[in-house]
Amino acid sequence: MDIKVDAAKTSMRSRPLIFLDLESTGLNVQEHEILEIGALKTNPRPPFRVLGELEIKVKPENLEKADKDALKIAGFSSEGWKDALPLKEALLLLDKFAQDGVLVGFNVTYDWAMLDRAYFSQGRCDPFYYHRLDVMSMAYFKLFKKRTIARFSLGNIVKFLKVERGTKHRALEDARATYLAFRALFALK
Repeated sequence: MDIKVDAAKTSMRSRPLIFLDLESTGLNVQEHEILEIGALKTNPRPPFRVLGELEIKVKPENLEKADKDALKIAGFSSEGWKDALPLKEALLLLDKFAQDGVLVGFNVTYDWAMLDRAYFSQGRCDPFYYHRLDVMSMAYFKLFKKRTIARFSLGNIVKFLKVERGTKHRALEDARATYLAFRALFALK
């Protein structure tokens, strides 16, 4: 089921939430590339019902610039990415999936910076509503006094919240974990 959005007339509370995670060839936004896009689209109101999922492997164009550790963490292999899409095609699929939705992520600033650069490199605008939600900031606010949390990483937060996490550093699995953490944090009093 899609949510129809009239961008000029719709408030943030009426837009689908797009929980997104990226895996990349490294952490340098200016040099590294997107390897994988994972996203969940949800209804914008509790209980935030999942409306769809998207998982795309992206073919890197400058693999020689990749950070070898980042490739290992992301599980990159030539065989695993043999059917990966060029960036342009991957972004077109993301456009359809995320149109006018609110981008939500864990440390969303990084994912947003990578996406912004990718869209700019294609001479295109992103499909998202201009507001973004950061689940890491939400966790910091809601769990600041919990001294058992040493770092506000996705791994530590899902562990504290007893949220299921699939394979670490796979884009769709981390988008799902972010969604589940968001729901748990949203429900906290």
